[in-house]
Amino acid sequence: MKKHNLRILVIGAGVNGSVCAAHLHNHGIDVTLLARGKRVDQIKQDGIIIENPFNNRRMIAKVNVIDVLRPDDIYDYVLVVVRRNQVTDLLPVLAANASPNVVFMSNNLLGPEEMTRALGAEKVLLGFVFAGGKKDASIVRAIGPTRRMAPFGEIGGNVTPRIKTLVRVLNRAGLRSQVSMEIVDWLATHAAGVAILGPMVMKYHNDVKALARSTADLRLIVTAIRETHLALDALGHKIVPASQRLAARLPGFVVVMMLRWLLRSRLGEVGAAWHVSQAPDEMQALASDLRALVVRSGLSVPAVKNVLGMT
Repeated sequence: MKKHNLRILVIGAGVNGSVCAAHLHNHGIDVTLLARGKRVDQIKQDGIIIENPFNNRRMIAKVNVIDVLRPDDIYDYVLVVVRRNQVTDLLPVLAANASPNVVFMSNNLLGPEEMTRALGAEKVLLGFVFAGGKKDASIVRAIGPTRRMAPFGEIGGNVTPRIKTLVRVLNRAGLRSQVSMEIVDWLATHAAGVAILGPMVMKYHNDVKALARSTADLRLIVTAIRETHLALDALGHKIVPASQRLAARLPGFVVVMMLRWLLRSRLGEVGAAWHVSQAPDEMQALASDLRALVVRSGLSVPAVKNVLGMT
């Protein structure tokens, strides 16, 4: 694989796809964005407009945009940056395309099997996103990339030239990334937390400050997340990153205090409330995934069942 002048396709023109494509473009990397509907015309006319909700500074990127991926249009990497529930419909299009490396950057609780069945394990890579926020008409209001290093990895955990090349290119674009040898477990741990927090935010109609005032519901969230960790462990997953394991060992009241602080902050509003408000379909899909996972685990998880409305 060439290490310079790589061709990259970003599929998905929502918050994270837009942030990813804009940073790649503005750092001189050959990137194309695949968008749908009126978003195509918006980007062709005005470019990608990203506004930081903390300081209102804007970044504009005149990215090349397409609305169809043809089988013979080959890219070195295809970054699939869509919601969990949108992945399935894309798989036939990706299977028909001959690009060698397809990187799925979605919340993923159930692992890569659906993708590998459709594309073959040799094409599939996994990774995570860089930003949080919402899209208002043609403007993406987002924080990110953050200081956190987004993980990217091979399904089997091996460190290959192609994953190292991808991470190097992303970092060159200011998209802070690192190679993970535990990417499947990392994504499962993260998605399990989202699957618990999402329904609780929706319960309060996306008012995270109101959720922060409910000590009972904050305790429920903490207990439910700990139960999901037990279920993941029972199914052979490792809880990663280490910070997640640390939070599980802290006294519950300490984690409640930390969660309350987060939900009361501007970061909690942008990172949790805004995302949930624009992706209720993804929250429902992740909740469904978590239901299936805890049933497979065979464990008693009363807090999880309470959050998810399981009988």
